[in-house]
Amino acid sequence: MADFSKIYQHGILAQIMDGQYDGTTTVGNLLTHGDFGIGTTTGIGVELIVLDGKAYGIPSSGKVRLLDLQTDKVPFATVNFFDKQLPKETLTDMTSAAFEKHAVEHGALQNVFTAVRLHGEFTDVLARSADQQQKPYPPFATVAASQHEFHADKLQATILGYYTPSVYEGAAAAGFHLHILADDHSFGGHLLHFHIKQADLQLQVFDDFQLHLPTSNKIFRDRQLDLPTLKAAMRKTE
Repeated sequence: MADFSKIYQHGILAQIMDGQYDGTTTVGNLLTHGDFGIGTTTGIGVELIVLDGKAYGIPSSGKVRLLDLQTDKVPFATVNFFDKQLPKETLTDMTSAAFEKHAVEHGALQNVFTAVRLHGEFTDVLARSADQQQKPYPPFATVAASQHEFHADKLQATILGYYTPSVYEGAAAAGFHLHILADDHSFGGHLLHFHIKQADLQLQVFDDFQLHLPTSNKIFRDRQLDLPTLKAAMRKTE
């Protein structure tokens, strides 16, 4: 039976900011821990979306594809088993900024990890994905400066991701980290902004946060992280 009380994360976001892009677990293994979530793959050239137990990747071309369970690997991802029986709140005519403020206040999310699922019709959607990176990997701030952006005037889609309390910044991005996938799989990516025309919101709050570290990865074990610089980069790029 699925455990709806736990969120599972592989790796930490500070690794990505630092340029540690080697995949350290397979997509298949990741899906044993959840049927819903987001992340990235080796070389960070693909935005990862896990929805209803399937793993999708959106590269810099914007073309959505199914990921291979064994050959595709991830350096960083967050997943959970989503409780579809959670109550839904219908939202209308709301900007992305207004949505974030409403979700935090309405759901009392300030100090809890929370999965966000929002399905419906959106307008003025802007998403992005980065180019596939090759070794030696550059830091993420360099990659972010040349990411590809995708715009949709009108979209039927699912927005999904997480709210992370600021006290855990470094392990993950503080605040909202959201991806989007069109119902017809014609559009997707890391979400930058959107406008809700009408959509149903579900929020899943977690009692337990399981952090799985890539301890067999030598770079992760040996690297000295400049946390003040990396946290500043997170706030700027995420």
